[in-house]
Amino acid sequence: MTAALILMGGMGLVISAVLALASKVFYVYVDPKILAVEDELPGAN
Repeated sequence: MTAALILMGGMGLVISAVLALASKVFYVYVDPKILAVEDELPGAN
């Protein structure tokens, strides 16, 4: 039972680290002009 807990905990740590790295690598820059238009016009998408 403890081996299963250690395995699941380790997998959780590894997967969370991979997802954190992927979020940094695949970050998409949003143009401030687009954000300004979306804030002013509720129907703009």
